[in-house]
Amino acid sequence: MLALSHVAKRLLRKERLDVTFPLQKLATRETSGRFMSTHLGYDANDRLIVIGSGVAGCSAALTAAEQHKIPVTLLCAGSLPTDCNSFWAQGGIIYRNYDPTTNDSAASLVADVKRAGAGLCDEGAVWKLALEGPQRVRQLLLDDQGKYANVPFDRTSSGALSCCLEASHAAPRIIHFADHTGKAITEHITAAALNHPLITVVTDTLVTDLITRETDDKQKVCLGVHTIHKNTGQRQSLLSLRGTVLASGGLGGIYEHSTNPAGFNALGSSTALATRAGAHTSDLEYVQFHPTALYIPNESCFLLTEALRGEGAVLRDRHGRAFAKDFHPDGELAPRDIVARGVFNENQKVDEGNNVFLDITHRDADWLRGRFPSIDAHLKKRGLDITKDHLPITPAAHYTCGGVTTDLEGCTNVIGLLSAGEAARTGLHGGNRLASTSLLEGLVFGGSIADYLGRPEQGGLVREIIREYLNDTEYATEKINEWRSKTKSKDIRNGSGIYKERASEMLKKLKRIMWDHVGVVRTPIGLTHAANEIAEIKEEACDLFEKYACAETVGIRDASFAGEAVAQAALTNRVSAGAHCIVLEGPDSDKVEEGLCSSDESSDV
Repeated sequence: MLALSHVAKRLLRKERLDVTFPLQKLATRETSGRFMSTHLGYDANDRLIVIGSGVAGCSAALTAAEQHKIPVTLLCAGSLPTDCNSFWAQGGIIYRNYDPTTNDSAASLVADVKRAGAGLCDEGAVWKLALEGPQRVRQLLLDDQGKYANVPFDRTSSGALSCCLEASHAAPRIIHFADHTGKAITEHITAAALNHPLITVVTDTLVTDLITRETDDKQKVCLGVHTIHKNTGQRQSLLSLRGTVLASGGLGGIYEHSTNPAGFNALGSSTALATRAGAHTSDLEYVQFHPTALYIPNESCFLLTEALRGEGAVLRDRHGRAFAKDFHPDGELAPRDIVARGVFNENQKVDEGNNVFLDITHRDADWLRGRFPSIDAHLKKRGLDITKDHLPITPAAHYTCGGVTTDLEGCTNVIGLLSAGEAARTGLHGGNRLASTSLLEGLVFGGSIADYLGRPEQGGLVREIIREYLNDTEYATEKINEWRSKTKSKDIRNGSGIYKERASEMLKKLKRIMWDHVGVVRTPIGLTHAANEIAEIKEEACDLFEKYACAETVGIRDASFAGEAVAQAALTNRVSAGAHCIVLEGPDSDKVEEGLCSSDESSDV
């Protein structure tokens, strides 16, 4: 093992933990990903590795490449870079309403974020978002110079950006593109990344593990990543001189009811990769459940955006009674965690069928179809009409408020590993995320990572430390050869269907456990049961992965690591707050603070 030098120790004393070092050149590689390209004239290791092509990943990549001239390798699991969770965001992104009559300000946004976060937000993270957010939106999403993205957000008749109101916001500050803002943003920001000469986008690539080294000082260092091609099974190892950024999203997909699309993107890969590498995670018990997901039996949940309630949609039971004011004076516009528990509790009142519906039929039909065209089209395919029908809903796992623990510049406790977006825990969200903060968080903190690495006094120190390890190539070579040598025998390849089928069965079981015992309302007994069950699943999942690495076995291994981490975090925290509601049983039941999980919970924290 190598000891940290005086330079590394100097950096660590400043509480900066973002040192990386590659130990050999990355060979030019072939890939079936049609976006793969090489940039001549650069040491292939002298680049930043970014895992994830959503808003956070693209923000980090574009800022690093355009402002700091850092070459970037951007890895994404999908066949297209738009195959990411950011694509599915409906409502919009926080900006700033500059109309003085709205009384919008950075301080107003800070107050709203903190109120929604149940008093658990990090003050610095919240102010960073509020102060830097508008400029990041202008830089990365409203750029008419062709360097970044220029998203065609909806505008008023006067040409100003159209700002709408969403739940728990004191002012209308959400800019949007109809009801598919994430799609518009993602298409434009990934196009900018694809067109940038310093950014290499590699598709169909699953990161299976981070390559790490432990020094004599017991400090973990991230050297790069091991990957597998989703379609061919080809194994690769990438090393990086500039660092590795985890921006591959959250873990909402490990729940039976989830607003996240089916597939690999929301199975907790960031949490799993970080956990296996020794990176700290925190606040994982705060999984936000969106209150209004369309519920149709035997179908995946479909998000019904917060903007519907912002535009006046009403929660009703099967008898048509509006019940939201029963659980909070703000009714439908209360913080998400409170509304989600209100919907959950109302649904528990019936033995069969659904008992909660979303009603916006009182609004003008033509306006509704124009404002929410994607939702309208989705409903029509299922025989529902947004202008006439009460829409059956359920809460569904939506967003991971916790994640990989970082400081305000994305640095983790593992040298050379950084994180941003839903993958990271900056402290911004506390116990519950305010509506439409997610896309802005990705822009702000993704850009901050790039700025940190691009500043000479900080990025220069990082590179100085990295170069101290460049002479020791034996360890990296050993790890790379070990990963690439794990080829499968003919017998195992012929039986691959068995492993895939088993992995799929295990994932289905895991999702049911998470929903039943680590869901909207939790108990210590249920969490203990979940942790034990998931530990067994994880053991088998690791065995499956070792025998046959493919998308399915990679997915269940990551999901089991993430699920266990959430269950353990929830079991450890016996205080209900925000999205974490735990009901203690038996002799411990009197330890629950009055009202924390009840319908009269206050958001004024």
